[in-house]
Amino acid sequence: MDSKDPDHLEARDHTDASLHAERDKTDAELAKRQAAVSADADAVVEVARERAHEVLGVAREQADHDLAAIGASPREKRLVSNLRAGADRALDDERAGAQETLRVERAAHRRALSALLRLEREATDEGLVMERARADEVIANRDDFLGMVSHDLRGILGTIAMAASMLRRPTGINGSVDPAILRIGERIERGTARMSRLVGDLLDVVALDAGALQLALEPLDAVELITEAVEAYRPSFVEKGVQLGTEPPARAIVINLDHDRILQVVANLLSNALKFTEPGGRVSLLVVHQGADVRFSISDSGAGIAPEHATAVFERFGQIKRDHRGHGLGLYISKCIVEAHGGAIWVDRSVDGGTVVHFTLPYATT
Repeated sequence: MDSKDPDHLEARDHTDASLHAERDKTDAELAKRQAAVSADADAVVEVARERAHEVLGVAREQADHDLAAIGASPREKRLVSNLRAGADRALDDERAGAQETLRVERAAHRRALSALLRLEREATDEGLVMERARADEVIANRDDFLGMVSHDLRGILGTIAMAASMLRRPTGINGSVDPAILRIGERIERGTARMSRLVGDLLDVVALDAGALQLALEPLDAVELITEAVEAYRPSFVEKGVQLGTEPPARAIVINLDHDRILQVVANLLSNALKFTEPGGRVSLLVVHQGADVRFSISDSGAGIAPEHATAVFERFGQIKRDHRGHGLGLYISKCIVEAHGGAIWVDRSVDGGTVVHFTLPYATT
C-alpha cells in the first residue's frame, strides 16, 4: 500500500532525485577516470615508441656509416633500403594490430563495467522497492491502529468529561458544591478538553493521510468567523494577561469555506500565538480582501520564529528545537485544511520581532 502522505511522497521524490544525481555523478567520474587511464596508457606507449624509433634511427645511421666505410655497392644499399622498408611495414602492421587489440579490450572492459553497474543498480532499486513496500505496510498498519485507538479514546474522554460535569452539580441540602470538588472537576474538564483536541488532531492526520478530508463548503462572512473565534478565545487571553485585538472590516467579506475547518485553523493559530506570548503582550487578528484572495493574519509579540524554521513548523510533528510544547500537528493540519480550500499559509516576522502567520482563501466572486 503506497503512502498518500504528501510529506512521504515529497521525501521519496527527493530521495529518487538524490539517487539519480549521485548515479550521474558516479558515471561522469568513472568516464573521467577511464579517459585519464586510457590517456596515460596511450602516453606511455607513445613515449616508448618514440624511444624505440630514436634507437632504431641511431642504429640505421650507424649501419649507413658502416656501409659507406666498407664501400658497399649501390645494389647492396638498395637491398638494405628494401629490407628496412619491409621492416617498417611490419612494424606499422604490428602497431596497428596492437592498437586494435587495445581498443577491443577497452570496449570489453567498459561493457563489463556497465553490466556490473547495471546489476548493482537493479539490486539497489529492487531493495529500495521492497523497503518502501514494507514501510508503506507499516505506515498503513500504524495509521489504522491510530484511527481505531483515537476513536476509542474519544468515547472514553466523553465519558470522563460527563462525569466531571456531574461533579460540579449542586448536591446536599443547601444545594452547594464543595469548592475542592469543584476545582477537581474543572481540572478534569480542562484536561479532557486538551486530550479531546489532541485526539481530534490525530484523527485529522489519519484522514489526511488517507486522502479522506472532506469539506462542507458554503458562502460565509469571514468577518463573522473571526469575531466568533475572538469571542471564544478571549477568556483564555484575559486569564493569561495577553491582549487580543482585531480590526474587522466595515463590510462583509464572503468566502466559500468549511466553517468548522477554518474556525479550527484560526483557533489553532490563536492558541499558538497565546502560547508563545508572555503576559502583557499582544495578539492581533486581521482579515483583508486582496484581489482574488482574502488574507487572514494572526500576529503576536512573542519571541518569533527564525527564518530557517519558517517551513519546518508546517511539517507533520514539526517542532522548533528546545521548545517541546505541543505535539507538532496543529500547523500541519492547518496547512492541509487551507490548501484543501485552494489557499496558502506561511510565516513572517512581525514588526515588533514576534511571529505573524498569514493564510489566504479564494474570494467568492459569485
